[in-house]
Amino acid sequence: MDKNYLIQTQTQAQVQTLTPQQLLVAQLMELPVEALRERVETEMLDNPSLERDADHDLQDNDFATGDFMSESSSEGSQAEDRLADYTPDDVPDYLLRQVSGKEEGETRVWGETASFHDLLKEQMGFYNLNDHQRQLLEYLIGSLGDDGLLTTPLEHLADELEVYHNVPTSPAELEEMLHVLQQFEPAGVGARNLKECLLLQVRRGGATLSPERQRLATLLERHFDLLMLKRWDRIQQRMHLTDAQLAQLQHDIRHLNPRPGSSLDETVGQNVHQITPDFIVETTPDGEISLSLNQGDVPPLRVSSDDMAFVTAYSAKASNSLSRSERDGLTYMRSKVERAQAFIDAMQQRRENMLQTMQTIIQLQRPWFESGDETLLRPMRLEDVAQRTGLALSTISRVSNSKWVQTPYGIYPLRWFFTSKANLDGDAVSVRNIQTALRELIDAEDPQQPLPDDTLTRLLNERGYKVARRTVAKYREQMKIPVARLRKS
Repeated sequence: MDKNYLIQTQTQAQVQTLTPQQLLVAQLMELPVEALRERVETEMLDNPSLERDADHDLQDNDFATGDFMSESSSEGSQAEDRLADYTPDDVPDYLLRQVSGKEEGETRVWGETASFHDLLKEQMGFYNLNDHQRQLLEYLIGSLGDDGLLTTPLEHLADELEVYHNVPTSPAELEEMLHVLQQFEPAGVGARNLKECLLLQVRRGGATLSPERQRLATLLERHFDLLMLKRWDRIQQRMHLTDAQLAQLQHDIRHLNPRPGSSLDETVGQNVHQITPDFIVETTPDGEISLSLNQGDVPPLRVSSDDMAFVTAYSAKASNSLSRSERDGLTYMRSKVERAQAFIDAMQQRRENMLQTMQTIIQLQRPWFESGDETLLRPMRLEDVAQRTGLALSTISRVSNSKWVQTPYGIYPLRWFFTSKANLDGDAVSVRNIQTALRELIDAEDPQQPLPDDTLTRLLNERGYKVARRTVAKYREQMKIPVARLRKS
């Protein structure tokens, strides 16, 4: 006779829990300088205990200067270790507006060579993809609308790839690559509808969410129709929210971006947006390299001395000697003071992590910073910088994915310095070195007799780059250089 048994087992699982302070540090880390100024101004408006410190100038920009000959490493903080798998929940404020205003350092208009779609394609280098997966992911990126959303069904895209491009695939395989795309910045890109777009932004932090983030996810998952109708009264009733929780929910929903593609100032027919450098690197003739953090218009901060005095004075009194209004006032003021101090601490942690990351990039790519010669760029991965700094890989990724550096040779996104490597006879060589040499050969060729891939391969081999013909063809295609017969003039 068959018997059914109910078996109860116990398992242990390690769950990563993020404190509000760790979330705040990670969110501030992602913001470029102009967005940081907006974030600080918003915090000062929301919290009267946080105010500008007129007596102390944090914008000394001499925090990290001098020669970078020595190697630098840090064990990193416990908070960074616990942030190892974290990507911020919120879309930063800078993704909701066009970058403008007064900046320290140079402002650069980044044109056709760095369109929204190009910036997405550059992020593919952070993932271990084979050629077929890259082809599918590039097609998905090219299928995005100007708002960053994917409105064409995956079934149709699979048919297009197979019929028009002779690339066999399936909707399931495309969906797998779409999940990769949805991990890119800005958060929400690659969503198939507004609801998915907003949920991607809310859940960017993983399965463990703060209570505020969880309420926001619940709103989108269960009451999206009411949200579209702006029926906040019914939302409050169904979610059993207090007035304060409802106000926080309304505040949070306004910070989500329904059009992540437009966050990089992409407009129809024009791929142009302004760039304000977050770092400034200068070199001297004797080889010294100095680094400064561009603070822009971000004001120095302090906790209100009056509010601190109030908290100190009433905290010293016996609890039973305070009236109910005094106890409520003390609780309110203490929360504001603690929040202000936490924000100041997070700003300092952001500053230290950013400078440490940039300093390590300079150390690893010092030959380029000394000369500006692109062929001197060394193979460098996010893991290399994380290992040297002791910071979490996610921290290095956030800094490198959205920050820019002004150098004597121009303004560059930090991700530009991360290059893959090609193993030539056991030696690791930056792929960009080979591409630069290839570009030089093609630029110097006779327009009437352009060099075929066989000749380019031979010339690269003579220069010490032992690459195969198919590798040369692949790099040429990546550089958007046509075959020889199409280059003939």
